[in-house]
Amino acid sequence: MRRALNILSIDVEELYHAEYVRSTVSGRGLEARARVGIEEALRLLEKHGRKATFFFVGEVAERWPDILIELEELGHEIGFHGYSHRPLWEMGPDEFRRELAAFRNILGHACKGFRAPSFSLDMRTSWALRILAENGYSYDSSIFPIRTPLYGLSGAPIKPYRPSLSDPRAEDTNGPLLEFPIAVFKMGPVKLPIGGGFYLRLTPVEAILATIRSLNKKGIPAVIFVHSWELDPQTPIIPLDDP
Repeated sequence: MRRALNILSIDVEELYHAEYVRSTVSGRGLEARARVGIEEALRLLEKHGRKATFFFVGEVAERWPDILIELEELGHEIGFHGYSHRPLWEMGPDEFRRELAAFRNILGHACKGFRAPSFSLDMRTSWALRILAENGYSYDSSIFPIRTPLYGLSGAPIKPYRPSLSDPRAEDTNGPLLEFPIAVFKMGPVKLPIGGGFYLRLTPVEAILATIRSLNKKGIPAVIFVHSWELDPQTPIIPLDDP
């Protein structure tokens, strides 16, 4: 049986870009530290001889364009993660097009992969898929195939598929984009998120490995992500109850 290849990606953003904290820390002048997390990711990837996709927030890429060149020279892939990490549901199609164009100008060539900030691609924002295809993107990794209090698309497949441009839950074998949904553990009707963020930090390592093995036995790659700030050994501690 063919061995399933798993997929590791790093969402390159600052801690203050995170949806649950961005309004609280706005205007505090926090230090930009994403580069520290990138360097730690590179150290770990080199140690284990692996490559990854780095989904960049445009503001971070604009601050350190040299690191985009370095990552590509090392054989890693650059993807787009929104310009300021605003969710798709806070913008319209025209603004999204402008963000795609701005990131392409920074990168210097066409970008192939996209991940929506806060996994904000759902039925309300399915218009983004058509715009991605029109702008030369070949894949998306924005579908979180389980509903959470903030995001998610219940009913979406848990394996890579080509989504319908009008309904991202539905498969269209002739669709222009390939979708790589975030890994979830499925047992009967129950789905548990383990693919990244809070859920990855909370889940015991053995449970994560068991989920990856379970997906791989079905020929499904496990799509795992971490944030650059999660790799920073000096991630700022932010008291969210401050005025």
